Amino acid sequence: MTILQRYSLKQFAAPFFLAIVILAFVLLMDRLFLLADLLVRKGVAVAVVSEIMVLSLPFVVSVCAPLGSLIAGVVTFGRMAQDNEIRVIRAAGVMLVKVFAPTVVACALLMVVMVGFNGFIVPEAQHRVRNLLTDVARKKPALRIREGVFMDDFGTYMIYIGTIDERRSRVKNVAIFERKKGKQSPGFVTAPKGEIAYTADDRYMILTLYDGEMHELGEDNSYRRISFKRHVMNVQMDIDLIRRDREYRSDQEMMLPQLLAKASRLRKEVGDIERRVEEAKELAARNEPGRLKLDELRTRLRYKRLETARYQVEFQKKLSLAFSCFFFLLFGAPLGILLRRGGIGTGFIVGLVFFAVYYVLLLAGQNLADSGRLSPFFGMWLPNIILVVPVVELLGRAFFERPVFWRWGKA
Repeated sequence: MTILQRYSLKQFAAPFFLAIVILAFVLLMDRLFLLADLLVRKGVAVAVVSEIMVLSLPFVVSVCAPLGSLIAGVVTFGRMAQDNEIRVIRAAGVMLVKVFAPTVVACALLMVVMVGFNGFIVPEAQHRVRNLLTDVARKKPALRIREGVFMDDFGTYMIYIGTIDERRSRVKNVAIFERKKGKQSPGFVTAPKGEIAYTADDRYMILTLYDGEMHELGEDNSYRRISFKRHVMNVQMDIDLIRRDREYRSDQEMMLPQLLAKASRLRKEVGDIERRVEEAKELAARNEPGRLKLDELRTRLRYKRLETARYQVEFQKKLSLAFSCFFFLLFGAPLGILLRRGGIGTGFIVGLVFFAVYYVLLLAGQNLADSGRLSPFFGMWLPNIILVVPVVELLGRAFFERPVFWRWGKA
């Protein structure tokens, strides 16, 4: 590797990692608000919040890596063009493609790494974070205290709260049913207002009620009604995090082999239904029940094909996003040379505009593929197919100083 090649690769690395860090922070802002809410107001342990944060990173990195290569390409080669380093390299008789080659190889290796990252690490992280958030919600009823809903997550108590003032820990229009052993009917407590507090170890929720009433039906059918000025109830809470490993995975949580296996099983089911449809056509020509059976099979076939397409789309999507790490560099580097602008601001503006176009095309292809109007492969590779023409044109003008498709304009 020559000095110029090492130089260009070194110049590319710094903005690449800087772009990933900045973009990851921006994309994580929404999740950060949720984590701050769990930590500050809901009392979830710092270790659990940190684990949720770490498990959220892989998905963000899978989106930021392609953008990082695009922004770094614009910044690196745009600065070299702006400082006339590109002109000096050409004047020295060195082919610009040779200087660009190590960066291309690095992004090609990154593409291979991202195939494994998107296909194995990202779905596993998404599966674990979904399980963890579900476990947190199930084990800590305080996280699910809602207004206007009967909540039965508090052991023997069923609690209804009309309104909640979380800043001052005050509640209004409280109704509590207490189910005790040996009693046919539950005790009933109502109060127009009250306060909520927690013990230091979070094992009990202290519910202080004011100006309320207690109603109770005895074993001998006697009825008792008690009015109170102040009544304190200690509601035991489950603070132990019980982790459950749920086997179910959505298509986004499946690894590449699992997606292939699921799609293969569904294709076999589709083939079986298709054979049954052909058999049902003969019966449909004879009587009305046969026609109804044929319509049912055709409906099942349509939905089964759509389900198969959904898993195939997710498989192709993981590969397409990995390829974009390489493809975006081929757009960013020549564009930076032609623009002769190497600032980080220019790189981010160009990167976000290009990614917006790419993402819109990706969503359009995904919708067409999910609806069965386009094959999963062409649906998820649609952005790359459409954008390959402008990318080739930019490469020709920047590195070979000649147009490829359009002859007008200055190269």
